[in-house]
Amino acid sequence: MKILDITPKITHRAMAYVENYALSDSMGLADTLIAATAVENAEPLCTANTKHYKCVSELHMEVFKVE
Repeated sequence: MKILDITPKITHRAMAYVENYALSDSMGLADTLIAATAVENAEPLCTANTKHYKCVSELHMEVFKVE
């Protein structure tokens, strides 16, 4: 597992996501930072909760199910 720092580019993208998706899609600050980090680093987001991320078209998700 690699730990990724929050860069100015990630911060800028996350704030754009807040402006575009916070009210319409209930995307919170933590979710915007997670999505922006994945997009800026060209990494897939592995999640079981796609609800808050489906609005981000440039985000590649790998979905898993909790059993």
